[in-house]
Amino acid sequence: MYIREVEKSESEYEEMLNDIYGTVEICGMTFDSGRALKELDPIAFRCGMSDLPLQYQCTECDKIYNEDDEPEAEACCKPEAK
Repeated sequence: MYIREVEKSESEYEEMLNDIYGTVEICGMTFDSGRALKELDPIAFRCGMSDLPLQYQCTECDKIYNEDDEPEAEACCKPEAK
């Protein structure tokens, strides 16, 4: 096997939300959007994480491939058949 599935950790997903949505203001206080979602609606946070597209990583060179590129990921660094 030359590829493995890559999953984002909760902290990586939270940071991704922060990058996309920035900060939110609640009652005059400012919060990172990822933290706000995680604290206020943990179910929506986990559902969002599970809806992320799959990514694959070559176990030889560590290159990351998107879900649509699975055949390329499987061929990456694989020795050519003789």
